Amino acid sequence: MNLLLRSHLVALAANCLIATAALAQSTNYTSVEATSDTSVQLTYHASAHKNCTPGSLPTVRLIEPPKSGVLTVRRATLTTAKVEGCPGLKTPAQVAFYRSRAGFVGTDHVSYGVTSENGEAAIFDVTITVKEAPPATSPPAEGTKDRL
Repeated sequence: MNLLLRSHLVALAANCLIATAALAQSTNYTSVEATSDTSVQLTYHASAHKNCTPGSLPTVRLIEPPKSGVLTVRRATLTTAKVEGCPGLKTPAQVAFYRSRAGFVGTDHVSYGVTSENGEAAIFDVTITVKEAPPATSPPAEGTKDRL
């Protein structure tokens, strides 16, 4: 094999390795319990820089929608002391919520991806066990008193 062809193959292999590394992502599996027709928070996503400035909002994309409910992503402000040297840091966040259809009881599943401003990507694969809502209690009728 001539030297020029060999250098092109080495360069191509190196580019493929770099592209593969750049596209690598983690997958996070979790399960939560929810009550029928009630929102439950699944995850929140935010970033901050070491100089105590907030990062950009991460991008959230739906991979597999739930079959028996709805995934909602809302913007919020996260206050955290988890960034060393930055107590009370406030940063924009994306918060994922799930809500089942009214009356649904059983297992549902949703999968979504989150990409941070630096290109780090993660997949969140969530299994949701939806339980029946407790029966509603009504206040005593007017004019009735407890009797012993």
